[in-house]
Amino acid sequence: MSKKKKGLYFIEQILDYKQYQGQKYYLIKWQGYNNRDCTWEKPEKIPNLPQYISQYEQNVKNLGSNFYHIENDEPPLLEDFIGVPSQQKQSVLQQQQEQIKKLQDQVSLLKQELNQVKKQQEEIIQLIQTLPQEKKPQQSNQQQDSENIQDSISELSQKNTEVKLPNEGGFEYGDQLDKIGQAAQIKQTGIKMYYLLWQKRSNGIIPKNRWVNSEYLQKYDIKSLCYYLQKKLQ
Repeated sequence: MSKKKKGLYFIEQILDYKQYQGQKYYLIKWQGYNNRDCTWEKPEKIPNLPQYISQYEQNVKNLGSNFYHIENDEPPLLEDFIGVPSQQKQSVLQQQQEQIKKLQDQVSLLKQELNQVKKQQEEIIQLIQTLPQEKKPQQSNQQQDSENIQDSISELSQKNTEVKLPNEGGFEYGDQLDKIGQAAQIKQTGIKMYYLLWQKRSNGIIPKNRWVNSEYLQKYDIKSLCYYLQKKLQ
């Protein structure tokens, strides 16, 4: 209803009570006006509040909480006065909050996995540093070994061109990783799987993409795994 001038309108009774964000509101029925002209008021705006609250509680006890509802004369809702979110908006907001929580959980899992990878990487580095260093051979022996290695590589390269490699890509076949396409987790086991895309081989054939677990990547290309996880956390 339109704003009342002080002293011209009288309270008939309290019809309802609600609380929103810690603030109490009472639905006031004005003398001489219909239910649809009721207004929601704060306690400090209502004189003799205990008397009206006592009357309201008695009505609820005797007639039920819907004692004031009349067909075609329904009072206004609280959101008509203070912008309380509707049930539909509250449902959408709740869904958004659930989605945010899921994303936060996924980020937390990725952080944990990245921390584990970093820890393993540090352990590998420490292990390498603790390995005894071999004595450097003489200059002549180094040159001879280098020539032998080059000859061996040449022979292996020639043999590899003759051997038919499998269609599926893999580090064990000498393939080079192009990128990690995506990651997924198996529900039953909780194992993390990664989808690998490979670079073109020297014979012009692109190996088939392949799903591998994190242990496989940690063994052959831990740097790419760390880079992928770090990029996902950004």
